[in-house]
Amino acid sequence: MAAGGVKSDIIIAVHPEHVAKIILRVKNHEFRKYLLPPHIKRLWIYETSPASAIKYVATISPGKQPGEICDSSSLRNDEFDQGMLEHLAKYAYEIQKLEALPKIITLSDLKQNGWLNGPPQKYCYVKEAMNHALSALPLKYNFRFHFEAATRAL
Repeated sequence: MAAGGVKSDIIIAVHPEHVAKIILRVKNHEFRKYLLPPHIKRLWIYETSPASAIKYVATISPGKQPGEICDSSSLRNDEFDQGMLEHLAKYAYEIQKLEALPKIITLSDLKQNGWLNGPPQKYCYVKEAMNHALSALPLKYNFRFHFEAATRAL
């Protein structure tokens, strides 16, 4: 981890069409080829071009491997569980909660504040200065996926 980073939060690039599917709750897992460290709890979702901005923060599960999702209600979950996405993804991260930032943070803002030098290529830890500056912002609660809410009720 880079010095001065927040160990539990990363900035991760996601294409706009996937962000839209997450918002619409059509997609409840983010699929990646790599396993994130187990201490990662939140993704600051950097929506790639044309938005080039962070608009959402997602609380995620630890990485899952094929056969561990066991939820056919969302896009590509069954394919992942059956190992059919191995060429694209080896790990899945359940999006347990999604919150919208009250103000979009553009790439220009990220660069100007010294929080990023450019768009994240894989992922990068949220810098302490960014966390401090944004921790007071009231996040707009978008949703928790229904199965996560049901689990909390037990």
